[in-house]
Amino acid sequence: MRSMVQEGALRKRGLSGGERELPPLKVLLHCRTVVERKNFVTTGLMTQVEGELFEIELHEYQLFELGETVKLTVYSPAGIQTFQSIVFAKYEGAIATIQPPALHQKFQEKREYARIEAPGTGLITHLASSGNEEPRPIARPMEVLIKDVSVAGIGFVAPDLPEFKVGMRLRAALDVGISFACDMDIVRRERMEDDLFCGAKMQLIDPEMTRPLRAFLLRQQVHMHVRHRAEAKASKKFKG
Repeated sequence: MRSMVQEGALRKRGLSGGERELPPLKVLLHCRTVVERKNFVTTGLMTQVEGELFEIELHEYQLFELGETVKLTVYSPAGIQTFQSIVFAKYEGAIATIQPPALHQKFQEKREYARIEAPGTGLITHLASSGNEEPRPIARPMEVLIKDVSVAGIGFVAPDLPEFKVGMRLRAALDVGISFACDMDIVRRERMEDDLFCGAKMQLIDPEMTRPLRAFLLRQQVHMHVRHRAEAKASKKFKG
């Protein structure tokens, strides 16, 4: 039988049997969203919640300025969510705003940082058998194909070789539209037809690259949202 002290400690750590699980962020998708700026309020629809951006579909999207702070009120099945955000982009029929970090304390996300589709190449130049070792230069650098990236993780396709197994640390020079060097610790691998798909934790060699990489990934998300909207519009037009 738990004491009151034990029960209180468990509640603080979120382990109490009566503790409710946090809802997924996707619960905000397709919800009515009120967007408020100085001397102006309008209502739209939350149409994207992936990555680090929200996309809100609005008729008055052109009235918003890039970089301005707005107040969002989302009427969701998980309750009314109100928070401030910053307009990062606007395009036909919508604005994209940055997800405030504090919001993720209210919602359950599998990854701390969302992976963004960013095809490119990587050249493996150093190798270590574990993350505790310093990678050593290899005689023949190996090329991999990058599929997705976050500021702390990466997914790539590699040849089916012993060097690409869980626990290995690889040092690579990557080019995904932005170039940088990093260490990659493989945490997952899946066999494909002739190759391997690997998921890895990533650590930048130069910490100063964190901000430009994050800015690049935000732009990639905007391009992805614009493409999705164009494809959806074309599909409706074709069906109509």
